[in-house]
Amino acid sequence: MAKKVEEKKEEIDVSKLKKELINYVDIQIKKGFNEEVEKANRRVIREKNKKIFVKNIVIILLLCLVIFLLYLLNSVDYFDKFFVNEKEPTKIIYKEENIEPEKVEIKEKTFAELKEEYGYLIDKVVINENNEYIKDYYDGNLTSTLKKYIVLNNMDLETFIVDDYCVIDNDVLENEYNKLFNDEYVSESFLYNNVKVSYIEKLKSYITNTILTKEKSNIKREIISISESDNEIVITTIEGLIKDKKLYNIVTKEEVKDYKKDNLSNYKKYLNEINYTFENNKLVSIK
Repeated sequence: MAKKVEEKKEEIDVSKLKKELINYVDIQIKKGFNEEVEKANRRVIREKNKKIFVKNIVIILLLCLVIFLLYLLNSVDYFDKFFVNEKEPTKIIYKEENIEPEKVEIKEKTFAELKEEYGYLIDKVVINENNEYIKDYYDGNLTSTLKKYIVLNNMDLETFIVDDYCVIDNDVLENEYNKLFNDEYVSESFLYNNVKVSYIEKLKSYITNTILTKEKSNIKREIISISESDNEIVITTIEGLIKDKKLYNIVTKEEVKDYKKDNLSNYKKYLNEINYTFENNKLVSIK
C-alpha cells in the first residue's frame, strides 16, 4: 500500500515539472520575440530619423537660397515698385558726368580711291579733235549745242538709222541729256561731226540728211587731281592729242618734241590743263 502512494506521488511531480518546463520555454520564446521586434522597431525609427534629418537639411538650404535671392533683389530696389509711398513723391536724381564726346576720326580718301570712285565721270565727256566745237570746249564755253554733241556721242547711233538718214526722237535725246547735265534742256538744231542734226518741231524729232557715224577721238587724258566737297567734284586733267605716235597741244596743234610715250603730266607745261566740275555727278562747267 505504501508503494502505490509513492508511485502516484512521483507521477504527479513529473507532470508538474513538464508544465513548468513548458511555461519556461514559452516565456523565453516570447521574450526573444519581443526583443527582436524591439530591435526591428529601433531600426525603422533610425531610418525614419535619417530621412527626416536629410529632408530638414534640404529645407534649410532652400530657405537660405530664397533669403539670399531676396537680398539680391532688394539690393537693386526691385521691390520699390510694389511699395510706392503716395505721400512722398518719387525723387529722381540725375548725376552729371563729365563725358567727353567721342572723337570720330575722318579718314581722308586717297587719290587712288577718289579716282576709282569718280574717274568714270569724265569718261562720258568725249569730243573729237576735229569737231566744230573743239575751241568752245577748251575755252570753257559749254554751250547747249556742244552739250547735245556730247550727249549724242554717248548714244548708239545705229538705233536711229532709217534708210540713208537718221531720226532721233526729241524725248530720247532729252532723257540722255538730263543724265549728263543739270540745266534746262532746249530743243534746237546742232552739228555732229560736221553733219547738221536738224530739229523739226512738228515731228518732235531730230532728222539728218545722212547717216551719223562716230569718229574716234585721239585726245588722251591723265587725271592729276580730284577734290571732293559736299555734292561737288572737281577733276583736273592734263590733255593732249596723240596721233601717229606723236604728242600735240590740242588747241595750238604744236608738237611736243621730246615726247617719250610716258605720262602726259611730264609735259604739263606744253599741254592743256582742264578742270571738270560736277554737281550731283552731272557736268556743270569746264575751265
